[in-house]
Amino acid sequence: MYTYLRQHPDIWTSPHKEPHFFGSDLSLLPGAVREEELYLSLFAGAGSRPRAGEASVWYLLSEKAPFEIHAYAPTARILLLLRDPCQMAASLHALFLRTGNEDLPSFEEALAAEPERREGRRLAAGTYLPEGLIYTEVVRHAAKVERYFSVFGRENVHCILFDDLVRDTAGVYRRALEFLGVDPSFEAELDPHKANERVRMMVIRQLARIPAEIRRRMRFEDMREHEGAPRAPLPAALLERLRAAFAPDVERLGALLGRDLSAWTRGARV
Repeated sequence: MYTYLRQHPDIWTSPHKEPHFFGSDLSLLPGAVREEELYLSLFAGAGSRPRAGEASVWYLLSEKAPFEIHAYAPTARILLLLRDPCQMAASLHALFLRTGNEDLPSFEEALAAEPERREGRRLAAGTYLPEGLIYTEVVRHAAKVERYFSVFGRENVHCILFDDLVRDTAGVYRRALEFLGVDPSFEAELDPHKANERVRMMVIRQLARIPAEIRRRMRFEDMREHEGAPRAPLPAALLERLRAAFAPDVERLGALLGRDLSAWTRGARV
């Protein structure tokens, strides 16, 4: 979604995709930009564009981020992308293995380690976001969505299901543009690989405007971290156990969104 929005002529997105300026209750992530002057420099090229934003994914986990964002920009509009919790947890484990946040190669072993990790034990030498290793909490969405609804109002929060984005990318993109109040007829490059390359080149061209300190923190290889090899399917027994554990939260989220999400508890797409 970042790569799609970034192509729109009326939207400026930070060339540093995830500065994580907000969320003071989170661990200090690699590449985070917590200094206000540096953070604002990321939007120096916005000009007269009606929308400017960034895509720090861990704002959803943070309990403080919505309040801090609202205090800074009370008229902000929020996009939340949500995924089947079982698939999201397994995907997150695979990503953390690639980035060094995780060192337990088996997802099942990582789940079993959660009680110790809540106490700060069984962490990898390179762990940079210990709260992210509590996978079964990270992927419970309902309370997090409720928090953003409460702070910004439902009319200013637009939730997108990953299933919808995969099935109807153009339609989901158009509705996101309508929510942001920009021209919804703009046709972006929606092929993920081509869009990523296009955005990569845009960022490279903008490097001259980015302060040297931010360039130092940006790790451009991170832009490929989500392109790992396909994961092996989770064992059927584990999937069944996780779906049952997540079912109450999935039902609660469905009620919030006015959507039947029960397919997630059956292992299907919504």
